[in-house]
Amino acid sequence: MESSSDPFDRLQGLLHRPVSSRPDWLKAWRNEAQYLLLLARRASDDDDDELLRELEDQAGEMAAMVEAKLAADGL
Repeated sequence: MESSSDPFDRLQGLLHRPVSSRPDWLKAWRNEAQYLLLLARRASDDDDDELLRELEDQAGEMAAMVEAKLAADGL
């Protein structure tokens, strides 16, 4: 998968990535990712740059973890 420089775009791409089979952890992860993206949207709307930077860091970490898990599962 092509890696984006924007962690939010990367996370969004992973949310919509088709998988041949759905591992048990994927549904829970998708809910967490969607919530993080919602919080980021709210922080952006509120011009809360500090929270937005924190969420951006979390999004990057979450995307890296999920990419590793998908690769380990062969998806």
